[in-house]
Amino acid sequence: MNDDVKNFLNSYIKLPDHLITTFESLVTYTELEPNEIFTKVGEHPSNFFIVKTGIMRSYLLNDNGMETTRAFFTSGDITGANSAMMQKIPSEVNYQALTKVTGYKGNFHDLMKLTLKHHELSLFYIKTLESAYVKAEDILLKISSLTATERYLALKERIPNIDDLITQRYIASFLNISPVQLSRIKKKLIVNKLS
Repeated sequence: MNDDVKNFLNSYIKLPDHLITTFESLVTYTELEPNEIFTKVGEHPSNFFIVKTGIMRSYLLNDNGMETTRAFFTSGDITGANSAMMQKIPSEVNYQALTKVTGYKGNFHDLMKLTLKHHELSLFYIKTLESAYVKAEDILLKISSLTATERYLALKERIPNIDDLITQRYIASFLNISPVQLSRIKKKLIVNKLS
């Protein structure tokens, strides 16, 4: 039994060993290189991804070619174009590895078939949806109620070494500010810390 997969599943719900083994047969260990696209806008995605190490992001590209990072995914997160897979439509969002990413790729539609056979896997699926909803709501709340500095500090609390892992432009994009504004925020935080 793979401890990575077992620990991931147990973070949502305790499953009997035979269902952990069933889930393990659904996923394949996968490595993504930095900047590798996992899902592209317009594709009909079929796979979800469980992040073991590294950072992935979801992002939008507007008509002017500007990127807006919607979310970062790190160790223990499950990601993929879930709404597109649920609706069986093309993805409206890109998913990309920002660093080398290791984890487990699985077929969403095969997972859905398993949830119909096994009540406990249905509960696992519900727990992952609840978690995604709570995270999305938290992001929306922070975007609408916190300043850029506060959003940056909240991001650093979640991923303490993010500045060392990915480029400033991805962080700025997530915060919905320019890289220059992010540099000013960092400088001001350093000055305030030294004061």
